[in-house]
Amino acid sequence: MREIVEDFRQRVSGNAQLEELWTSILSTTTSSVRARAVGANALALLTWSTAQDVRHLGRIVATLGGRAAAEAQERVLVAIDPKVGRPLTTALIRRLGDHAWGDAVFDDPEAKDAAVLRSTCAEAVIRLLMVPDGAAPEVPAIHTSGDLLAIFTHGDLPTWRHLIANNLRDPWSGDGGRRTRLLDSDLHRREQRVLEDALDLCRRFVEEDERRTVADHIRRTIARTGLTQREFASLLGTSPSRLSTYATGAVTPSATMLLRINRVAKRARAARDDDQPR
Repeated sequence: MREIVEDFRQRVSGNAQLEELWTSILSTTTSSVRARAVGANALALLTWSTAQDVRHLGRIVATLGGRAAAEAQERVLVAIDPKVGRPLTTALIRRLGDHAWGDAVFDDPEAKDAAVLRSTCAEAVIRLLMVPDGAAPEVPAIHTSGDLLAIFTHGDLPTWRHLIANNLRDPWSGDGGRRTRLLDSDLHRREQRVLEDALDLCRRFVEEDERRTVADHIRRTIARTGLTQREFASLLGTSPSRLSTYATGAVTPSATMLLRINRVAKRARAARDDDQPR
């Protein structure tokens, strides 16, 4: 992470506007190297957006995780971005979007990792749009392809976040799929890919939350029995290592296994209560 900060410091020298923004970031973020690396990378992507800057972004995401990296970007950007319309963040999203879905080329056209760089940009855009900010923008009604294309052309961060929030509320049967079908796949392939990728990631995001919810339920259920995971696994008829994958969320149990976990826990609690002195 220190290398990301040092690389930015070397390039920013002499650019008064960038130096001012960097000073603002330093004054509003913690002294954490990670926080400063996120800030340096955000400004580098806004200003130069080279292949190496995107690789640095990928490193940040790999270190922090996609959601945490986006939340860190938001904390940095909100400190330097005017509240109305968030033009700096909007510009960053457009820049990354051009790399992800448009015709923009990286400074290193021979890079063998071009596909990875595009994927990094695409996920970073959508993850940043997923960060809730409490804003409630007036979003135009979307009935036609023209309505939708106008949001691509003239939209800003608050408007795009509103659309992503709608996806997150109902990613399988909500408006996301309907909006995608408004576009002609030949004329508006780029915009259609943006909507498809956004919907796919929203579905993955919700599925991740569901897996975490199931894992939390399993851990709480076992804890209420007063048994260790090894003892509970024995009653369940499975191995401790297998039960651990359920409790950590590494593996989501089948509906049948989840019912068995609940039944075994209920019997274990009843047996424990019967053993209590009266």
